[in-house]
Amino acid sequence: MQTSAATVIVSVAIAVVLWWIWRTLKWVWFEPKMLESYLRRQGIPGTPYTLLIGDIKRDHSTLMEARSKPIKVTDDIIPRVLPFPSHMLKTYGRTFFTWLGPIPTITITDPEQIKDVFNKVYDFQKPHTFPLSNLIVSGLFSYEGDKWAKHRRIINPAFHLEKIKNMVPVFHQSCRDVVGQWDKIVSEKGSSCEVDVWPGLMSITEDVISRTAFGSSYKEGHRIFELQTELAQLIIQAVQKSYIPGYRYLPTKDNRRIKAAAREAQVILRGLVNKRLSAREAGEAPHEDLLGILLESNLEQAKGNGMSIDDVIEECKLFYFAGQETTSVLLVWTMILLSQHQDWQARAREEVKQVFGDKEPNTEGLNHLKIMTMIINEVLRLYPPVTHVKRAIHKEMKLGDLTLPGGVHISLPTMLVQRDTQLWGNDAAEFKPERFKDGVSKATKSQVSFFPFAWGPRICIGQNFALLEAKMAMALILQRFSFELSPTYVHAPYTVFTLHPQYVAIFVVLLWIWRTLKWVWFKPKMLESYLRRQGIAGTPYTPLVGDMRRDNSMSKEARSKPIKLTDDIISRVLPFPSHMLKTYGRTFFTWRGTIPSITITDPEQIKEVFNKVYDFPKPHTFPLTNLIISGLFSYDGDKWAKHRRIINPAFHLEKIKNMVPVFHQSCNEVVDKWDKMVSDKGSSCEVDVWPGLMSITEDVISRTAFGSSYKEGQRIFELQTELAQLIIQAFRKSYIPGYRYLPTKDNRRIKAAAKETHDILRGLVNKRLRAREAGEAPNEDLLGILLESNLGQAKGNGMSIDDVIEECKLFYFAGQETTSVLLVWTMILLSQHQDWQARAREEVKQVFGDKEPDTEGLNHLKIMTMIINEVIRLYPPVTLLTRTIHKEMKLGDLTLPGGVQINLPIMLVQRDTQLWGNDAAEFKPERFEDGVSKATKSQVSFFPFAWGPRICIGQNFALLEAKMAMALILQRFSFELSPTYVHAPYTVFTLHPQYGAHLILHKL
Repeated sequence: MQTSAATVIVSVAIAVVLWWIWRTLKWVWFEPKMLESYLRRQGIPGTPYTLLIGDIKRDHSTLMEARSKPIKVTDDIIPRVLPFPSHMLKTYGRTFFTWLGPIPTITITDPEQIKDVFNKVYDFQKPHTFPLSNLIVSGLFSYEGDKWAKHRRIINPAFHLEKIKNMVPVFHQSCRDVVGQWDKIVSEKGSSCEVDVWPGLMSITEDVISRTAFGSSYKEGHRIFELQTELAQLIIQAVQKSYIPGYRYLPTKDNRRIKAAAREAQVILRGLVNKRLSAREAGEAPHEDLLGILLESNLEQAKGNGMSIDDVIEECKLFYFAGQETTSVLLVWTMILLSQHQDWQARAREEVKQVFGDKEPNTEGLNHLKIMTMIINEVLRLYPPVTHVKRAIHKEMKLGDLTLPGGVHISLPTMLVQRDTQLWGNDAAEFKPERFKDGVSKATKSQVSFFPFAWGPRICIGQNFALLEAKMAMALILQRFSFELSPTYVHAPYTVFTLHPQYVAIFVVLLWIWRTLKWVWFKPKMLESYLRRQGIAGTPYTPLVGDMRRDNSMSKEARSKPIKLTDDIISRVLPFPSHMLKTYGRTFFTWRGTIPSITITDPEQIKEVFNKVYDFPKPHTFPLTNLIISGLFSYDGDKWAKHRRIINPAFHLEKIKNMVPVFHQSCNEVVDKWDKMVSDKGSSCEVDVWPGLMSITEDVISRTAFGSSYKEGQRIFELQTELAQLIIQAFRKSYIPGYRYLPTKDNRRIKAAAKETHDILRGLVNKRLRAREAGEAPNEDLLGILLESNLGQAKGNGMSIDDVIEECKLFYFAGQETTSVLLVWTMILLSQHQDWQARAREEVKQVFGDKEPDTEGLNHLKIMTMIINEVIRLYPPVTLLTRTIHKEMKLGDLTLPGGVQINLPIMLVQRDTQLWGNDAAEFKPERFEDGVSKATKSQVSFFPFAWGPRICIGQNFALLEAKMAMALILQRFSFELSPTYVHAPYTVFTLHPQYGAHLILHKL
């Protein structure tokens, strides 16, 4: 019995093996040879079959040989782009067969047969011999039968002519952005320069397809385009090895990268789809773009009429790739051919000027560009984006006078047909747009000999979209530029799914060399000359470093030794600006690397800078500072205005009043610790008050703005303090190009600390989001208001979660730093000036006695207000502010060029004897007895929290917190400077005491 069972198993195994061997032999030999015999009986010539590989190696080797060298612009491109089909055409005539592995591929060039193939979409289907191509071009492009018909019906409305007309403004915006960049490059060089236009043309088409079809921006879809470009290259290489059975399953480096890139693209697209689904549920999503139409159809899926989400993602993948590739290659070859044929470029420009003048191109005008249409058709004829189209036959079929067996492929060689002298005349290889003057039908004699977008029922659905986009781009380019081929241009068309120019890097290198020279020498010298002609004095430019090394060495020297209490602190805190002020006067320029920085001290000019927030935005020359103080502090324009509007409610006076009990709690805890320290020693003792003052302000900002405690946020403060020190050190080396990218110990630590801060803040945000979902979170503190705004992000009114984190980072740092330095210098100055300390204490006792300070009382502390104003006049938390100019601007009687920065030296202005009198350096709070306006004589000479529309949003918060802290301290202690106190103010973003603040506290 056991023997019988074993015999059966062995017999079955042998049968399976024999069956598998037969199937393999049939696939690699018998069926190909049978098909070869069938085709030869039909009179179709071709290459003899080579086991398994067919003509793949021969095709690949001729292609590599052709690509190894460029050609002349006058040469025929066919032998370079399609070398093997070109050789076959010359050898075997107009109909022949070659081998794609074991599959015979019949190339036909007869227009009637081509028409037959295009019309019979159910008989001549897309081949599916290489599944990897589906990773890029699946969806509508590859579907067949009812699925293709259903998807075509669903997608058609997105590409109706009326819909495309509505997209023209987006075409204009995307094209204008790139043309504007080229304009800037050319203007900077004079009137002409060399530019590699290929990357710019790709970014136009990428941006257009992102905005119009998917409601996103180029930046949002940029990673998808990068991945698809990489996948295209990898898949082309894989096709050339497809004769090796199972090669695509081997874990080679390229195959692993294909899977990873495809998976990443899938994840990004699914995220885009999910984002739109969320917006649709909230009633905030558009329905009329391609993605909206696809998702609308998803609602019908249950009835069998719509698409699944996976189908939607496949269509997105296709249109991201096809929508970008087709138009970008059409544009690049149009510019190259018009560079060769200046007469047609001039005619096209003349037509554009006649139709639009210098106005923005519109739909109606674009549709009337006859010469442009002729040119584009001729470019598509000579340089079709796709060089050949394939179909498959699954059963015996008649094709003209041929009878073809199932199992063969049909190749429709677009480029060969469109350059065929029998169909287009002896000048078929020449650029002659006039052949299309009476339209395509007349030019082709009504034959199917022109099909750059395919033909018949399966003609490219995005044809009109691509042509209108190309016309918009060319119209804008012709309005602004004439162009010719650079001597460095290398003519080398080659296929990567579509027909690309092979060599592009030389243009970028040449441009980079020029831009580097311009950045390091020509532009700074030009700006220096401009400023000197304005009568502004300053230091001579030193290449690359400017005054940074001089500034650094003077600062280091000044910080190396403390000063007396009676010394002027400016020479220690701002040694280089102080020296410049004495040497060059009240307006001068210095060099921040390659950028001239003009220091102004005139109150009227300062007022103008503060008021014109859009003309004098924040500079962004040292990106590392964004690791600490990004958000509202660094934003400009509409983003700043939006964030300011969102955050404002958190700092309304009524809200701040409600925070006073928290101020009291945080201050009281530190004052109690000091009280215990003093009590333990008797009635007085020495205390470094600086750490305690920092912990007060850290705890206050944690509790009031973020609903957490000092302990919960303590790590954030530690990291930000460390980052501030590291970034200041890095700033002193920023004249070394690329220094911040070097893997030094400090740079690695900066990255690690920034990442840890970000992770902690994200955890804090996520914790609040979970609490909000459970209905347990406050909505009225800063974090609640920021997250509430996140709900409006889909409408463009709110902040993203990343924006929220940046604002948290800023307010943790600024909310703690500003008030803590204000408090420490207040205690130091009141320790020096015991008479004012006594007056302040007397006022506090009169208003509160020994009771807990409250909002109303704090607002009545006039002497305290005078003292605080005088402290921040002499010791402003931030010692200078910087603004930048991007275009030529008038500032008072000066005309300043774009590319310079403006320094507003708070400390210099607030200690200026011409503005504040000969006693400007002395501590005299009485100068504020009648308020700030009277003290400043209504000039902008006092701006410790900035001034105008961008005045610090947290000013009232900081001042009320400082009054609470000082009231509690004055109720409990008198204080004086310790003999160990060392006077050494210095800047770490804000003005710190270098060696702490050692005071003697006396318990009252």
